[in-house]
Amino acid sequence: MSSLVRILRGLRRFGRERLVLVSIVTLLIIFASAAGVYYFEQTSEGSNISSFWDGVWWAIVTMGTVGYGDKYPVSIGGRVVGLLLIFSGVGLMSLFTATIASMFVEKRIREGKGLDTIKDKDHIVICGWNQHTEEVLQGLTAYGSLEEARVVLINELSVDDIDALRMKYAKYDLRFLRGNYVHEDVLLRANIARARFALIMADISGGQAEERIDERTTLTALAIKSIAPQVKIIAELLDHENKPHLKRANVDEIIIRGEHVGALLASAVNSPGLPRVFSSVLSLGDTSKLRRYEVPKQFVGRNFRELSSYFRERHQAILIGFLKEKQKVRVEDILSDNSSAIDSFIREKIKEAKKDFFYESDESRVVINPDDNYIIGINDFAVVLSGNNQKKDRGNK
Repeated sequence: MSSLVRILRGLRRFGRERLVLVSIVTLLIIFASAAGVYYFEQTSEGSNISSFWDGVWWAIVTMGTVGYGDKYPVSIGGRVVGLLLIFSGVGLMSLFTATIASMFVEKRIREGKGLDTIKDKDHIVICGWNQHTEEVLQGLTAYGSLEEARVVLINELSVDDIDALRMKYAKYDLRFLRGNYVHEDVLLRANIARARFALIMADISGGQAEERIDERTTLTALAIKSIAPQVKIIAELLDHENKPHLKRANVDEIIIRGEHVGALLASAVNSPGLPRVFSSVLSLGDTSKLRRYEVPKQFVGRNFRELSSYFRERHQAILIGFLKEKQKVRVEDILSDNSSAIDSFIREKIKEAKKDFFYESDESRVVINPDDNYIIGINDFAVVLSGNNQKKDRGNK
């Protein structure tokens, strides 16, 4: 793969250099022909090329085989220059168009091989592939996310599999990069620094050993956070024991495969039919879905009952609870109020280090079915069961 990358880079560099060279030679021939025809025509009787710029116009029209006939040489010398220009111009124009065409073809080859560089911003990067990744794409389609943001897939699927996905989601113009997303250079090709979200799947596309899948997920999360700390990361884990590693990597959302299977099975015993309720709510084809919405500003400081009535009356939606926005732990939260020498020393050393030693707290983020008198805070987001016809709030991103 690395040799193919080097070959394509060499071809692209050669194509650009050849285009520049052909352009320079073409301009030189145009100006030389214009000067030559003007030299012979300026003293010829009946000549219609009376200035150097008339010669330039004639040279361009002749080289382009347009043949307007408004300017033409009448002298023997001028016609000789014209013959030389015609023969050289045909070859140069063919070479010029062939060079441009080869650059477009090379670009298409790079895109097909997954070796292109992404220029988009606010896109969604999906690292890895497994049997559930296409469900993620279907979910993004159902929630309208694919219409709002470009999706970039980084994995090692075969070209045929990728082409099938592109055809299936042709409306959304999926982008594909081939490579090991653990490496920073691959993430940089995906323009991860300007992405909105990064989803790290438990990857099986590259024939990786199963015991190393979670390890690669953790390394990828660390790499993304080092490149783009602001990017929201959602990561999938196979083993619950690896969750602390992703928490230390400051991952925003951690999904553990099969984590709640036991609870669903138990609920089927204690409350028959309840698992079907969960399946209906989470089903991509169902009309009612759980969504996160910004709390209208007028309800901040008011209670749960009022906001619940608002959603029910205005949107026919059910308010389930709240997600509390993460709060960053600051230096001031752990140091004393006075300006002691020790506190000043700590502040100065942290400033010199230029590193973020304080991670966001992950405690008490979810409040489900609160008391009617629960007071809504400024950092609360509403969790709502709503229909597809309800317009998605821009604050949910």
